[in-house]
Amino acid sequence: MWHLAQRLLLHDRIKFVIAGAGVSVSVFLVLVQIGLYFGFMENASNLIDHARADLWVLGVGNENFDLCGRIDERSFYRVRGTPGVEHAERLILGWGFMKMPEGGAQGVEVVGVERGATLFQPWNIVEGDAARISESDGAIVDRSEFDKLQIRGVGERREIFGVSARIVALTQGIRSFTTSPFVFTNLQSARAYSRYAPDELNFVLVRAAPGTDLVELKARPSRLPGLEAFTAHEFSERARSYWSNRTGVGVGFFMTAVMGLIVGMVIVGQILYNATLDHAREYGTMKAMGAENVTVMRVVLYQAVLSALVGVTIGIPMALGMRAVLRLANLNVVFYPWLVLATIFGIVAMCVIAALIPMLRIIRLDPAMVFKG
Repeated sequence: MWHLAQRLLLHDRIKFVIAGAGVSVSVFLVLVQIGLYFGFMENASNLIDHARADLWVLGVGNENFDLCGRIDERSFYRVRGTPGVEHAERLILGWGFMKMPEGGAQGVEVVGVERGATLFQPWNIVEGDAARISESDGAIVDRSEFDKLQIRGVGERREIFGVSARIVALTQGIRSFTTSPFVFTNLQSARAYSRYAPDELNFVLVRAAPGTDLVELKARPSRLPGLEAFTAHEFSERARSYWSNRTGVGVGFFMTAVMGLIVGMVIVGQILYNATLDHAREYGTMKAMGAENVTVMRVVLYQAVLSALVGVTIGIPMALGMRAVLRLANLNVVFYPWLVLATIFGIVAMCVIAALIPMLRIIRLDPAMVFKG
């Protein structure tokens, strides 16, 4: 049956190429769109995911990680003194404008960390000395943001809201969801770059004492005035959920992926239906010779699976190529192994569904048509 299905499908090579192209485009759209979505979500929570904190404590009612309200030093000391807290650190995530040497300014997300911090530090350092971030004007930026910041390397100086910043190290691959470059620095410089008061901050990062129950510990800072606490996993999901659900980003990406599946299904369905009509006499002959409907329908099903396999074989390399191109444009595209497998199964299912209409045609096919003129 598989050999027969292959011969019937390849009988009209133009239609076969069109079917394969339709499925390939579906695979391409699904992988690239969903891969872009996961890449954006990784950017939305990458600071949280790379921190070593057990809990994140912040002001009540803040839903957006990148635009979080401010708390003060008193909150930090209250959290640090909470039973079950082994260590606590302050973190600032503010906004500033970096003056460009050719004129104008570039918005940046300023990340201020404690001197000698252990719960959060910039990662993927590829050049320079990250320890110099503690210097009064020390700053670290990502190499992928050179064009935006008009920076060529370590040692260059810029001004953020009129305050001097000197690049002391570079990271690779740390990007924000907002597309504004991160500038890592110490707390004092971060306050100057973001125009914060001397006692203002955004987050308190907590490491729990050994043996402490995180659920119980999380409840304690949340009982302090104006504060709430989240585990690292909860806070990461909260950051992703905000950008995905509240802004409609998730719906947009997934709708495009669904449209790709629908287009592929329509193309394959049309090709298989026309092929069934073209070879109606052959199918009728099979039924006249005693073949059951299930046996004949299996031929169409095999054609659908063959179309899916051809499309996957072409579509996945196309998507990998596009991922490489998009990375050159500083866009993060994530292909998890399970995503690739799910796409393959989804495409096969799509083609099988597309074969249902031709199967119905075969069921209604009259074997007697073979003997008619």
